Formats: sequence, C-alpha cells, structure tokens
Amino acid sequence: MIRSSASVVLAAFLLPSLAAPAQASTDAAWAASTKAGRAACIAAANLARPTVSAPLNFSDQVGRDAMLVRGRYKQRYMKNAPSTMLCLYDRRTHKAETVDAKGWTAG
Repeated sequence: MIRSSASVVLAAFLLPSLAAPAQASTDAAWAASTKAGRAACIAAANLARPTVSAPLNFSDQVGRDAMLVRGRYKQRYMKNAPSTMLCLYDRRTHKAETVDAKGWTAG
C-alpha cells in the first residue's frame, strides 16, 4: 500500500508539469541569439565594413536564421569591390556559413 500511495503522490507532482504548455523564449533570449548570429555571420563573411540585415528566423524545427551581410572584399586583388553574402546561422551549433549573393537585396 505504501508503494501505490507514493506513486500517486509522484504522479500528482509530475503530471501537471508535463501537461503545462511550453514557454516561449524571452525577448532577452531572442536578442542574445540575434546578436550571436550577427557576430557569426560577420566573421564568416570576412568583409570590411560589414552591415547585416535583420534576420529571417526559421522555425525551431529548422533552427536557422538567414541574413544578408554587405561590405567590401578585404582581399587586395578584389580591389575593395562591394559584396553581398547570404548567411545561414545555425542556432543549435552557433555556426554560420556564407555564400556570395550577388544581385540579392534585403527588403
């Protein structure tokens, strides 16, 4: 009888917490994630005088944010040419990857 009453007490405490809705991230958590994503994209783009667009936040299932990074190539042979890079930032791994996005614009 002691075992079954312990199970009932345990279930009474655990079940409400399992049924509770998931809490959304705070504004501060989103701001910190955006800041980390911007920094990772700037580093991955390796451009002089970079500017970063507002992120396009994909769902948590995908776990990535997309941003455009604009600046100028640092390489001497590129002669300070302007560049636009598309950056994908992985919120789980905190890594960014960029590709040339010549002709794309941020709206």
